Amino acid sequence: MAIAYGRSARPLWHLAPDAIFLNHGSFGACPREVFAEQERLRLEMEAQPDRFFRDRIMPDAGDTALRQAIAALARFVGVPGEELALAENATLAVQAVVRSMAFTPGDEILITDHTYNAVRLIVEARCAETGARATVVRLPLPADQDSVVEAFRAGMTSRVRLAIVDHITSPTALVLPVERIAAEARKVGARVLVDGAHAVGHVPLDLRQLGVDWYVSNAHKWLFAPRGTAFLHAAPDAARLTLPPLVSHYVGLGFPRSFDWVGTRDYTAWLALPAALRFFESLDPPSARAYRERLMRHATQAMLAVGARAVADDSLCGSMRSFALPQSRIAAQGDAETLMSGLWNLHRIQSMATAFGDALLVRISAQAYVDEADIDALAQALARDGWPGR
Repeated sequence: MAIAYGRSARPLWHLAPDAIFLNHGSFGACPREVFAEQERLRLEMEAQPDRFFRDRIMPDAGDTALRQAIAALARFVGVPGEELALAENATLAVQAVVRSMAFTPGDEILITDHTYNAVRLIVEARCAETGARATVVRLPLPADQDSVVEAFRAGMTSRVRLAIVDHITSPTALVLPVERIAAEARKVGARVLVDGAHAVGHVPLDLRQLGVDWYVSNAHKWLFAPRGTAFLHAAPDAARLTLPPLVSHYVGLGFPRSFDWVGTRDYTAWLALPAALRFFESLDPPSARAYRERLMRHATQAMLAVGARAVADDSLCGSMRSFALPQSRIAAQGDAETLMSGLWNLHRIQSMATAFGDALLVRISAQAYVDEADIDALAQALARDGWPGR
């Protein structure tokens, strides 16, 4: 049976019916049935909290419900369950890795000028603690795969101990060629941490094939899990180094079980992972991906009509794409917030904008509940009202 996408799929979510949502990439949107499963689990937790935590979460209970949920996610990304841990978000998982590695003065941590701001701050803090130095690779815009790989190659030196690579960049929505970049890092003996915050459920993932040391991603974005659900994968050699973000009762168990319990918190989002995976599969992933690709082609033409240009060619494009709006001046930091608030307050359109370098970028996310009319409404609003610095 054919799957209905677009506006007809909107009732599967709790999204407001009188608005347009083109920013799934920032915070996701939890489907009704996954939300309901989390609520069911919360009621179960409240009915008998002691047994819920001791029998279903704490590692000394053996094959816990939490580990079973993690195993389902691990199968989805192509690795054994014992190579996967959960965290509240990708930022926390990245911090766990960066703080697990020992750095000394002269060591370098490689990032890019597209690195997510919170990750950049984590790296700067770790460098301040250890005397290491952050090396920033500047990616060309407009970009293509070869120019991106060449920029990384130029930044890789024997002093680089850790390279942090975005799988899909946040401000510019570039899908980077992770395998090729990881190969360059291995040439200089650097470990590789991939920040795939936007990746799982967005692009096909086989973590074994990527050949990196660590991979983190948010399951509460494109995989439809409740918010506060992310994972950290550590390859066997890297797992020995990997410490949990908090020291708690089970720290002695090592990776990944030392991550399972770090005190009393609401674990129901994590236990709802199997429901999120079922919902994801119910959308027929190949068809959903083809639908999103069609939307992005439409978005590219719609934005071109208002004078905006894509920041990269099609080889670096997924189900999000960023477009540079033409301006008569250099973009100011407040331009992005002015544009986003104007779109929402005047038109009930939620999209993402950012001032990146000298340009004002607008980022469009194509999700199963979006259709061409939603994208056309954004383009029409921009054509009619303009934007800061137009």
